[in-house]
Amino acid sequence: MFKIYLLFCLLSLLCLPTLASQHDQLAVFVKSEFNGDDYINGIGTELWLTDNLSNLGLAVSSSLGKGKVKDTEGWQQEFISWDFGIKYGYFSDVFAYVEVGVDLSELILQDRDEDEYDERHYDGELVIEIADAMLFGESRKRYDQDNDVDAYLGAGLGVKLEHFAIEAFSRYRQIDGEYWKADNQVFTGVKLTVFF
Repeated sequence: MFKIYLLFCLLSLLCLPTLASQHDQLAVFVKSEFNGDDYINGIGTELWLTDNLSNLGLAVSSSLGKGKVKDTEGWQQEFISWDFGIKYGYFSDVFAYVEVGVDLSELILQDRDEDEYDERHYDGELVIEIADAMLFGESRKRYDQDNDVDAYLGAGLGVKLEHFAIEAFSRYRQIDGEYWKADNQVFTGVKLTVFF
């Protein structure tokens, strides 16, 4: 997965400048998001597509990150994410934006409808399942309905000095796995960007 992402970054660096106007800017960045002991760190590329007169525009970004979060049961879960996001805002020496994004690896590579698992806790439905299995020789299967594509909504602001920018942001993230859901949904972060 990491090799695929590095290839994507290299192609972005080679191809996107030919598509961008003189005012548009290509960048690479490192970022860190956190909430208590939970964190998501990553590297990525970003392209600012702005209007020459108003500095309003879009920024398209992609990043590969590693995260560690506590789930609702108190267990630490580790995961890799391939975020793809779009920002809309004012992009100049001082910039502000709102954003939306998804985890491309979950969107492209996984089929969430068939995540099947055994029920591990004893409730009324499990007792019915056990009775069905004993009486009729069959057991109904459980499917994970909560393993949605991870996504986020956020906002941020920053300062750009020549070829460098630093920004602070906050994101509301929906993070879950096949059998778990993150306990924290709000992350704050910092990002250091280098423009070409």
